[in-house]
Amino acid sequence: MSILTKTIGKLKEYRFFVPSYQRGYRWTEREVKKFLDDVHEFVAEGDKKYCIQPLIVKRRDDGSYEVVDGQQRLTTIYIFMKIAAQEIRSAIPPFDLEYETREDSAAFLKSLSDDEDLNKDKNIDYHHIASAYETINAWFSNQHDRSVAIQELNTKIRKSVFFIWYEIPPESDPIAVFTKVNLGKIPLTNAELIKALLLNKENFHTDSHKRQIEISLAWDRIEQGLRDDSFWYFLNEEEQSGTRIDMLFELLANEQNLALATPLSQEGDYFPFDVINHAIDAAPNKEQYVDTLWNSVKQLYAEFREWYSDLNKYHIIGYLIASGVTVKDIVALTRGKRKSAVLQDLLAKAKEKTKVKARNGRYDLSAIVYGNDNTKIKQLLLLFNLATLVCKSEKQYRFPFDVYKGETGERLKWDIEHIHATADETDDADDSLWNLTLLERSTNRSRAYACETFTTKRQIILDRESRGLFVPLCTKNIFLKAYSANLSDMEVWGSEDKKDYIAEMEKILETFFEGRFK
Repeated sequence: MSILTKTIGKLKEYRFFVPSYQRGYRWTEREVKKFLDDVHEFVAEGDKKYCIQPLIVKRRDDGSYEVVDGQQRLTTIYIFMKIAAQEIRSAIPPFDLEYETREDSAAFLKSLSDDEDLNKDKNIDYHHIASAYETINAWFSNQHDRSVAIQELNTKIRKSVFFIWYEIPPESDPIAVFTKVNLGKIPLTNAELIKALLLNKENFHTDSHKRQIEISLAWDRIEQGLRDDSFWYFLNEEEQSGTRIDMLFELLANEQNLALATPLSQEGDYFPFDVINHAIDAAPNKEQYVDTLWNSVKQLYAEFREWYSDLNKYHIIGYLIASGVTVKDIVALTRGKRKSAVLQDLLAKAKEKTKVKARNGRYDLSAIVYGNDNTKIKQLLLLFNLATLVCKSEKQYRFPFDVYKGETGERLKWDIEHIHATADETDDADDSLWNLTLLERSTNRSRAYACETFTTKRQIILDRESRGLFVPLCTKNIFLKAYSANLSDMEVWGSEDKKDYIAEMEKILETFFEGRFK
C-alpha cells in the first residue's frame, strides 16, 4: 500500500470511480453537520492540516481511481463545493465522481444548484444527496455572515483539509481490502459488509462483472422498496440503526446459523456478517452459495411484499407485529402453507395475543376495566380498528402503521381515552371498556380536550382529522355515534351508546376470529 497525504486542492482533475460493491451515499444530517462543525472549528495556522480519515483507492487502467473507502466524505466535499461555487466562481469541485451502477447519481450531483428542483424522492441516492445539500445550505444560513462562512470554509477545505491517501497495488483485490478496513467501523452495517462479500469476483467462475451488476441493481431496488415508510412500519416497530436491508440478512443469518453443526455466537454487532462469511468460506462452490443466498433474499422480500399487498394479511400481521410477535415467528407461521391455512394460523395467533376468550361462541368484554391491564386494552382497541377494516370489507383503506407508530420521524404515544371524562362531575367515573377508546396522547392531554363535554371532544377530534392528522377509525366512529342505535341525543355518551358500542366490538371480534370476512 502506498501512503501519501493529499489536500483537497491537490485532487484537481482526479476522476473517482465508485464500484458496484459500494453502498450509495448515506450520510445523515448528523454526520454532515459534524463534518462542517469540525472543519469550521479547526484553526489553520502555518502548515497545520486537518485530517479527514483515509481515502483508499486503486488506480484503474483509464487513469481514474476506484474508491475502496472514503466515498462518504468525498461526496460530502463535492456537495459543499457545488454550494460554494454559486458564491465563489473559482470554487467548482476539483474532481469528478462516477458510479458503476448509478450513472444518474453522478449527473444528479453535477446538477446540484439552488435554482434546480432537487427531486429527492426519485430514488434512495437522490434522497441522501439532496438532504445533505439542504443540510449544508441550512448550516451556512445559520452562520453570522453566510458569504464569509462559505469563503472561509472553502479556503480551509482546499488548502488545509487532507486525506491520508492509500493507493493499493494493482494486484490487490479491492473488495477484500474494503471488507477488512470497514469491519470495525460503525458507519458500515452488516448488509454493506455482506454486499462486498457477495460481490467478490472470486465467487464467480464466468462473467463476474455482469453478475456483480445484476446483484447490485437488484439490491438497490430492494433497499429503495424498504425506504417506503408505509411498508417498513408495517413490518417494524421502529427505525433500524443501519440500512433497512439489514433486516433481511438478520433473518437469513439466524436460519443459516441454526443449520450449522456448531452454531456461531450471536453476540456482537456483526453476527449476520460472521455467519455468511463463515458459510462462503466453507462452501465447496462459492458461486452456487452466493446464488442460493441471493435467491433467498429476493424470496424473503417478495414474501413481505405479498403480505403487504394482501390487505387481510396486512392488517392481521400488522396487528401481530404491533403486539410483539416477531417477523421471524410470522415467517415460520406462514411459509409453505396454503392461503386458507395461513389465515387460520394468523387468526389463531392474534386470538392468543388478544387474550379474550369466547363464551358460547360470543366474546364478552364487559369485565374489562381500565387499570387492570392497560397494555391488553390498547392491543384490543387497536385490533378493533384493524378488524373493522377487514370485516367491513373497506378494502380501499389501509391502516397507516407508519403514522400510528411514527409521525414526522417521532414515535406517537397513544392513550386510552375515557370517552365520558372521569373528572366530569355530572356523572360517576366509568372505567369499563365501553367508555374507552384510542387517542393520540398530545390531543388527549391538552387543556382544550381534557375533561370537556362529549360535544366539544367531537369538535376537537373532527378538527384534528380535517387538518390531515390521524384519528383511528373507531375513535372517530364513537364521536359520530356510528355505533349508536338511538341518535336523538348527540350531545352525551350515555348508557345505551356504551352498550351499542361494546356490542359492535364483540360482534366484530366474533366475525374476525371466525374468519367470516372473505
